[in-house]
Amino acid sequence: MKYSRIIFPIFLSIAMLAGIVIGVFFDFPAKSVALTESTQRENKLRQILNYIDFEYVDNLNTDSILDITISDLLRKLDPHSAYIPQDQVAATEETIKGSFEGIGIEFRIFKDTLTVIRAIEGGPSEKVGIRAGDRILMAADRQMFGEELRNKDVIETLKGESGTRVSLAMYHPLDGTKEVVTVKRGEVPINSVQTVFMVDDSTGYVKLVRFSATTGKEFNKALKQLRKAGAERIIFDLRDNPGGLLSAAREVSDELLGNDEMIVFTKNREGDKNVVKAGSSGLFQDGPLVLLINEGSASASEIVAGAIQDNDRGWVIGRKSFGKGLVQEEMTLNDGSKIRLTTRRYYTPSGRSIQKPFEDYDQSYLQRKGYHDGDSQALNDTLPANKIYRTLNGRPVFGGGGIEPDVKVNLDTSRAGVILYHLAALGNIDNKAFAYVDDHRAEFESLNRKDFMQAFEVTDTVMHYFFSNNADELKKYDENINTLLRARVKAYLGYYLYGNSAFQEAYGQYDPFIKEALRILNENGESPELKELESMVE
Repeated sequence: MKYSRIIFPIFLSIAMLAGIVIGVFFDFPAKSVALTESTQRENKLRQILNYIDFEYVDNLNTDSILDITISDLLRKLDPHSAYIPQDQVAATEETIKGSFEGIGIEFRIFKDTLTVIRAIEGGPSEKVGIRAGDRILMAADRQMFGEELRNKDVIETLKGESGTRVSLAMYHPLDGTKEVVTVKRGEVPINSVQTVFMVDDSTGYVKLVRFSATTGKEFNKALKQLRKAGAERIIFDLRDNPGGLLSAAREVSDELLGNDEMIVFTKNREGDKNVVKAGSSGLFQDGPLVLLINEGSASASEIVAGAIQDNDRGWVIGRKSFGKGLVQEEMTLNDGSKIRLTTRRYYTPSGRSIQKPFEDYDQSYLQRKGYHDGDSQALNDTLPANKIYRTLNGRPVFGGGGIEPDVKVNLDTSRAGVILYHLAALGNIDNKAFAYVDDHRAEFESLNRKDFMQAFEVTDTVMHYFFSNNADELKKYDENINTLLRARVKAYLGYYLYGNSAFQEAYGQYDPFIKEALRILNENGESPELKELESMVE
């Protein structure tokens, strides 16, 4: 299992590039494929494998060769058709299922010892009293400390089928006690909704990081929470969300669109059309809405963004999305392995296909992130030279290469992000934040999240803890950079105390996307950017 970690954008960019390749979505029943007829093609492949088995100069595993051959074959079709070997099926399906089986902790190896970041709410570990900061010294008679301990060792030991038990030797630093507890493994959620909080008295914020089988229920719960807190308008963040299930995209869109409004339609190679529409029971069908996207928003994220934009339901702001307009169907092979084969294209309600050329995948993504030579800003500001489509109310929108936002949030030309990354790496901010929380855990015990957000200040003393060896380096930068750095430190501390949601809330006021969303909502009218966009195509 891979736990969510707060990292800087430069790392997130690279991670998302890989994530989009595997972040496919599918919404069809799994099919068993039985090859019952011998054909010339099948005989040729079988003959080649037999020659390798019996005649090749070295002994080889032809099963692995076949896996590589299938992977290469599917990769030749498009970037999203994929082969999943039988031994990788369970792991690849965990994020789509929205859960895994284990003891339910977020962890890190800290000072060579397995340390609990937090016990997942409602999970097996929380039920037996395991808390943040606890050390696990032994698990199933396997040592969980030492220089040789690796994350994969922890995962192999702690994961297991629901109902099985594992014995843990624990050390509790808060009171200095040791004990042995037995944890009964169970289903542990992999949440799609990462962050929910109130930006101000009337504005709610929700961030979705994937589209899985549990996303619809999670999003509904998040909207209820925000409504109860007084939210009359919503900022919905789909940045760096690589997609997932088509059914989850439908459920999310259904909460935001009016009855019978189109969400998406798909076509297969015969041209058969399948239309998906919203129902009448959505929790937020009318209030002001801003949806955030960037170059890491793909597939199911683009379906939701396209539906919001084409139905004129709300503002789409940020940067042009990834551009994945293909649907995969999952098919099960006889040995339990699977393939995900592209079988349909999807189109936004106005008829747009946002699929970009396959050869542009890596280059265009990195360009939009700013990792290339030349004028990245000009690249982001260029309108696509293709067909113009119209939204429900007649606004011009464009197909091809991704969802073009109504209002752009341009790349950071001040290089503040790069400077922050440099300073964070210099101060080892991630590790230092966990160490600070661990050293001051008794003090933080009495501080709830609301008090932390409102009252905790990153003082000079706190900054000295993080940057005592780099004080001269900090003096090189202006007040704005130092303010952002203090906010980033607080965000990391918030993450290790309260989770991802606290990180985003602590840093949200400095997030240019959220600042632009608030500007749009506060103006409550047509923005200059949109007027300019319309004038360019009239």
